[in-house]
Amino acid sequence: MSESPMYHSRLNCARMVLCAMLMLCAANNGFAHGTKVHTERGKGDSVGSIEAGSKASAVDLRDTELVDQDGHTMKFASKVLGDKLVALTFIYTSCTTICPVTSAIFTQLQQRLGARMDSEVRLVSVTLDPVVDTPARLKAYSAKHGRKPGWIWLTGEKSKVDHVLDGLGAYAAEFNQHASMVLVGDPISGQWIRLFGFPSPDDIIARLDRFKAKRARVSMASTKD
Repeated sequence: MSESPMYHSRLNCARMVLCAMLMLCAANNGFAHGTKVHTERGKGDSVGSIEAGSKASAVDLRDTELVDQDGHTMKFASKVLGDKLVALTFIYTSCTTICPVTSAIFTQLQQRLGARMDSEVRLVSVTLDPVVDTPARLKAYSAKHGRKPGWIWLTGEKSKVDHVLDGLGAYAAEFNQHASMVLVGDPISGQWIRLFGFPSPDDIIARLDRFKAKRARVSMASTKD
């Protein structure tokens, strides 16, 4: 007796859930073994605090020139991030474990954000393997994840990419051993938080909304003064 289409659909869903759970375990195991986090500060960099529970004490936004998926050169701090609320992920296109999952989360995230994309919130994916991940390769990879305006994918000269990653606490000497992490924050206030593992789109949006509320409170307080 042949199985129904619904049976196969449920089986595929179960397989996807199991795969995601195995990837999460692998990611958490990799982090537990101590991916090194660098927090060296450079002259003129914007330094902000991390909420309690993070593995790093500061984020250094380095205004280094990187290249986006369309081949445009953009300064990281002033042009890519600018004054937007930001969620960043760190990937490389040949990854078959952590990166496809985090990119899929961002695909869902941009859908949930809707009109807030690029007007209020910017998503950024920075390659950990700039030697291989050319702009053309990132453009093709990002297209598979349904990239829309407001989701920027970055590469560039290895030394420049590593410099930016180092400031973000996302540099890994062995890029294929990187931890699964989403960095969420507000470049204006300098407040950031790291979400390790595979945070849900709802969790990321909740963090973004907290930073938005903090901005509103600061703006209100300054108006009263």
